[in-house]
Amino acid sequence: MQLALEVVLSVVTGMCVLGVAPVLRRLFKKTSIEDITPEWVESFSVERYRPMAGLLSDEDFAFLSRQPGFDASIYRKLRRERLLIFEQYLNRLILDFKKLHVTARYLVAQSEEDHSDLAMSLIRLRLSFAMNVVAVQMRFQFFKLGVGRVNTQILIGKLQQMSEQLNLAAVPQAV
Repeated sequence: MQLALEVVLSVVTGMCVLGVAPVLRRLFKKTSIEDITPEWVESFSVERYRPMAGLLSDEDFAFLSRQPGFDASIYRKLRRERLLIFEQYLNRLILDFKKLHVTARYLVAQSEEDHSDLAMSLIRLRLSFAMNVVAVQMRFQFFKLGVGRVNTQILIGKLQQMSEQLNLAAVPQAV
């Protein structure tokens, strides 16, 4: 019995590691200030990530299953498409967070004033974001197997916080 439990735990752990590895690579891939364009800064909005929260909700799938002529193949196709769209949103959210973070760090470094408290806040926020991304990715991997739910609100909240930190870092530059 113990051996079976160890095997199951090993398999689950392996699946988690394999499922999280690509997102870890994206999280820790270097982003430089040259990657940030004025067009990107101007067009950035946390609001574009709000639809991400509803992509994997049960409501649409439950509605679909109650419709006349419902076919399980339609359900599977919609679910597969939404999983792919969710992954694209998550990848873009990570990239946007990193761009905001690099921009804020750059502004803090260029400031003539001491903003070490803001710099520490940026470091803590990045670590917190990374841990939350890993947690969401693990839940997403289980969700793909039909287990559990994925809540993206915390990631959207961290992106909002990063946007606010960028605004704090930019204020001294404008003065």
